[in-house]
Amino acid sequence: MKFNAMPPMKRFRDMEQLSGGEKTVAALALLFAIHSYHPAPFFVMDEVDAALDNINLLKVCNYIQQRSKSDCQCIVISLKDMFYERSNTLVGICKDVGTNSSRTITLDLTQYDKKPEDQKTTKKRGRRAVSEGGPPSKRASIVASPTPTITTQ
Repeated sequence: MKFNAMPPMKRFRDMEQLSGGEKTVAALALLFAIHSYHPAPFFVMDEVDAALDNINLLKVCNYIQQRSKSDCQCIVISLKDMFYERSNTLVGICKDVGTNSSRTITLDLTQYDKKPEDQKTTKKRGRRAVSEGGPPSKRASIVASPTPTITTQ
């Protein structure tokens, strides 16, 4: 199958001539066009955001969030905070040293209220200070009620 795309403000091109982010957006457009024709119950997307800049990442996040409310479920594996902030549930997988097996930790984010704009700015400043001191796995923080519900399996 030969696939061509025309990114905004650029001319018609073959996929080989597009940047990584343009290829990602074109591939997702094809995937969701096929989904419109022949729906699937869910998608598993593994780091589809790796080559995207923040503007296109926000567009993809909003599109997936919009589609997830109406006609499909999406499982997105990502390392970027923007997907975490817009998700309904976070699932973490870690090694249980005692039993030498994997465990899952699930956090339902739907029970927490969205923060007003002025508090989001404060939260981002706090996260930026933490992120400079450690790896991304240590950055995740959730500002919520004092008793979050975490499910482990």
